[in-house]
Amino acid sequence: MSVTAFEMHMARTGGVEVLKGREIALPQPGAGEARVSIEAAGVAFADIVMRTGLYPGVKAPVTPGYDFVGRIEALGPDVQGFSVGQRVAALTVTGSYASRRNIEAGYLVAAPETAPAEALVAGVLNGLTAWQMFHRVAPAAPGEWILVHGAAGGVGGLLLELARLSGVRAIGTASAGKRTEVEAKGGVHVDYRAEAVAERALAISGGGVVAAFDHVGGPHLKVASMAALRDGGTAVLYGGYDATKGGKARLGAIIRMLAADRLSALSLFRGSRGVVGYNVTSWRDARPEPYRQDLARVLSLIGEGAIQPKIAKVLPLSEAGEAQALLQSAQLAGKIVLKP
Repeated sequence: MSVTAFEMHMARTGGVEVLKGREIALPQPGAGEARVSIEAAGVAFADIVMRTGLYPGVKAPVTPGYDFVGRIEALGPDVQGFSVGQRVAALTVTGSYASRRNIEAGYLVAAPETAPAEALVAGVLNGLTAWQMFHRVAPAAPGEWILVHGAAGGVGGLLLELARLSGVRAIGTASAGKRTEVEAKGGVHVDYRAEAVAERALAISGGGVVAAFDHVGGPHLKVASMAALRDGGTAVLYGGYDATKGGKARLGAIIRMLAADRLSALSLFRGSRGVVGYNVTSWRDARPEPYRQDLARVLSLIGEGAIQPKIAKVLPLSEAGEAQALLQSAQLAGKIVLKP
């Protein structure tokens, strides 16, 4: 027996106006699936890139929505370890701008009752990304320095919090107006618009950082991240914001990004430096058990109040277009969340 769901769907690519609300008949969950009533869905820059037709592997028509927190309404055959009424979260990539949806149960992770849904959903895409990069991809020891670009953003802010919890010292880049956000999470603020980031990072850290987390890509990876590394350090690239700034393809930036991909293996070898790419979806699919373990740990920390994701704004699901426009404006610090 089917149930009704409301979702913000895009039949074609374009501006925020292509996001349209519609009601659909949602079938009973199939084998290995669960039906979840969604409490909160996150708004991600990847959603904007999808809307403009630039996200690899995702084409319109599609319902965006990279992550959610909700409650299980029904279970399909062969689902074990979950129960109706249980609070859960998942990294979904698409489909979560909805009041309810069916989802493969293997993506679900139990979510605590001790935090609001908007705080928990800020820990799914953003928190999982920050946790795995910080703890699995480029770990730092207590007392060492890391460099976090976009430190007032969703992922950047959580990287600062994880560093603070681990006794790692962090330098965070952000505009001058977001200095308070960075310092409140224990980071040393650097204004990327007014200062030479790598030079400042080298000076602050006394010789270089052990890890630099870069969501921009292109020449930025070399001049603002790799140039700030000490010997033995690693630059982690987890986005291509330079090429899709504002949610639009920037041909010049794409050309610069491709040119910047040419790295000298010998120079990396001499300094024992590394450059690694991180994609949260690839990790989820290739290493499902670490995905579940790490997401559960992040949600637990939020439930305990040990980390507190910054929530920029909460909007009704029907205002998904406005939410994406706000994210594109880059004027808010923290996570934008939709609630059905």
